[in-house]
Amino acid sequence: MAGRILPRLPLVGLALAAAAGILAAEYLSPQPRHVLVFTVVALVATRFFRRAAPLWLAAAGAFAFAHVGQWQQDPARQWADLIAATPRAVKVSGVLIDEPRALAGGPWQARMRTEQWEVNGQTVAPGSEIVVRWKNPEAARYGDHWAIEGVAGLPREARNPGEFDQRRWLARQGVFLEVRSREAQAASLLARDQGSPVQAAALTARAWMLRTLGLGLEDAPAIRSLIAGVTIGARDGEAEQFSEAFRQTGTFHLFSVSGLHVGMFALLLWVVLRPLGLSRRQAVVVIVPLLFFYALVTGASSPSIRAAVMIAVAFGGFLLDRPNAPANSLAAAALLLLAWDTNQLFSAGFQLSFFIVASLFVLAPPLQEYFTARLQPDPFLPRKLYNRWQKTTAEAGREVGATLGVSTAAWLGSLPLTIAIFHLVPLLSIPANMLAVPLAFGILAVSMLSLLAGLASAWLAAVFNNTSWGLASLLLAMVQGTAALPGSYVHLPPGWMQPPARLTVFDLETGGAQLLRTREKAWLFDTGTERNFRRAVEPALRAAGLGHLDALVLTHGDTEHLGGGPRAVEIVPPQSVLVSAFTDRSPARRQLYTLLREEKFPKSIVLPPDRFMAGRDTTVEFLAPEAGTRTADDQALVAQIETGGFRVLLMSDSGASTESALRQKLGSDLRSDILVVGRHGEDIFATTEFLAAVQPQVIILAPADPFREGTDEPALRARLAESGATIFDQAECGAVITAFNGPQATVTGFLNKQIAVLQGDRQKNR
Repeated sequence: MAGRILPRLPLVGLALAAAAGILAAEYLSPQPRHVLVFTVVALVATRFFRRAAPLWLAAAGAFAFAHVGQWQQDPARQWADLIAATPRAVKVSGVLIDEPRALAGGPWQARMRTEQWEVNGQTVAPGSEIVVRWKNPEAARYGDHWAIEGVAGLPREARNPGEFDQRRWLARQGVFLEVRSREAQAASLLARDQGSPVQAAALTARAWMLRTLGLGLEDAPAIRSLIAGVTIGARDGEAEQFSEAFRQTGTFHLFSVSGLHVGMFALLLWVVLRPLGLSRRQAVVVIVPLLFFYALVTGASSPSIRAAVMIAVAFGGFLLDRPNAPANSLAAAALLLLAWDTNQLFSAGFQLSFFIVASLFVLAPPLQEYFTARLQPDPFLPRKLYNRWQKTTAEAGREVGATLGVSTAAWLGSLPLTIAIFHLVPLLSIPANMLAVPLAFGILAVSMLSLLAGLASAWLAAVFNNTSWGLASLLLAMVQGTAALPGSYVHLPPGWMQPPARLTVFDLETGGAQLLRTREKAWLFDTGTERNFRRAVEPALRAAGLGHLDALVLTHGDTEHLGGGPRAVEIVPPQSVLVSAFTDRSPARRQLYTLLREEKFPKSIVLPPDRFMAGRDTTVEFLAPEAGTRTADDQALVAQIETGGFRVLLMSDSGASTESALRQKLGSDLRSDILVVGRHGEDIFATTEFLAAVQPQVIILAPADPFREGTDEPALRARLAESGATIFDQAECGAVITAFNGPQATVTGFLNKQIAVLQGDRQKNR
């Protein structure tokens, strides 16, 4: 035959059918009895029709039925719906099933497998997994048995575009509730070491590995963190300073243990064991358990467990002396993982792993053939006539062509999810990975030698660690150098795909931030706290495809508005920073100004009525503050955005005194279609007279801060209702996104999908 004969791949069809069944159950929400009847009928049909179709239908039905049970009919989910209908005080006791971590401010966070609940004076025992947050002076660890009193509720949901949806992520893992305790006296340790001995041993080994890998590197915390990340997937704040370069070069996968790391570890074991005289079967029997222990030591993350399963299935063919079809092994691993947890299908890591491996099967062979053919000597010259140089170049061409084919196939397979997650295309990912992966393999190999040496001699382990330091330094220099090259990556989506202007008002609980994006420029008004910037604003900037800011506006100096400034300067360097002429004693402002001075970012003082172009049809005019203002909130910059015939008034946290000054100064020029108001800390705001002067069609109201005293909330709500404007309360709708497109502006609440459509006629008649 002219074409290649493809091996029979029966499990591939079953795996695809399983995925189809899970998707059908997810989006159609069928009744369990209907799915069961469908599955039984399909199974019966397999006895009468000797074809694959009935078997595939039966597999689809079986996995759909499993997904309905695991997701829609999960008892833990039903219990969460009952408990979290309204937040309530509870007391839970149970065992911590992961390694607790200390959060900023002192509280601990961990997952708990509950044994008993006390709700409204009644004791019940629904076993489920929850997240607990509590304060206690005693250090917590895996396997502890705790009793904690707190408030039960749903985990935090994403309230801003691009923000990580913790509630949905936890739900996919069977966790639907969170219990928070604020008082240290509300938590008590009942017993130690109640968890799995295997998991406890893995965590103990992990802690020892981290200590050993750090020997001799005490003065290089960043490199030490990089080595720990490459070796066992441990990450800390030290690694954040160069994580952006790894994203931009498509090598971020080196930071977390994934199929690549497990595969490299398996290869190391194979290289070590085979020379010892072990047969292939004996080597496999040793390697497979060590792979799963490595996965446990590295945190038992889904990618590492998934990779261990995939490699174990592939090695299983060696034990059975059967021909090993890679696609069949991949499908078998998928079936095992989905049978264990159907929600794996919706994990980005699961999708990325199988997309990449599938692309290697389909795309790597023709790409290898294509590259190899172009790296060979004259194809019309017989090989017998090759001289020594031609033989060398032919061999090198085959190796380089094979590597390029695999790297290109992997890059193409990962590209869709890379765009979806990081919103960029790493154009130099292929050469970067061709250099980075061998260096990472070297770091892993030397680190394993360090760990072996650490069993006998700390000094010898430090020697190996310094070798790892050299490799890691070279890796870091290569990645950062590649990321710095012009055109090494492209942010998506580009500006021309945006509407003429879009304003996002973030919901940051306290403080505030707004992003104005036009097709030509991007302006960020404030950043929120550092935590809120990383959690909400930074992902939105990535999702918008922004690699820099044209202007960073700092309305005033408290941490709630500019605490994330240093991080913003690092990841989206602004061309200019606009600040008020007023000074204050804010430590956050002084810290940021020092950074701007050291990094030589231009800082400009704006005075009313300074006016700037933020796009071809968009201007930003600053209206306040005026001299003589006393309170910090009334010293905030007030800006009016005009775009496409609409006006938006950003009041920051200004209060009644600023509103009165604006009315007297501007009169009817204060009129705006959209009014964005924050929360003054001491004074009332949004007075009746001010609302009458602005005449807004839409008012976007920041959530109230329960720890600050200011306006009388009922009176404020009454004034807003009397204005006749549509109110977007961010406590209910989360972030608010306004898209300005020609004569129409559409205002949308991120959470509740509340919509208001404004027409430009009113503005044209001014």
